[in-house]
Amino acid sequence: MKKFYKFLKSFLFISLWLILCSVLTQYWYKFHWEYIYLNFRIIFDKEFWFFVEKILLGFDIGYWLEEALKILSYEIPKESFKYFPIYFVLKSIWIKN
Repeated sequence: MKKFYKFLKSFLFISLWLILCSVLTQYWYKFHWEYIYLNFRIIFDKEFWFFVEKILLGFDIGYWLEEALKILSYEIPKESFKYFPIYFVLKSIWIKN
């Protein structure tokens, strides 16, 4: 019966947390776009990247750095905010005797 109770607590917490995160994701997207991404995007509009692309025989390193910036500044914080609390709460629920 204890395992069923722990399972029920875990299931309810995960369900409610993911619903809350789906609502907060919309606000994270707007915040990220306005305050983080657009401020760093200016770096990749410079003539320097066209010069580097010409030196590297057509390999556009500026594009790949921009994509890495998107992943590092948007996707990783969003997913870690979503899943780290689940991990720690489930760990605390199931470790308790």
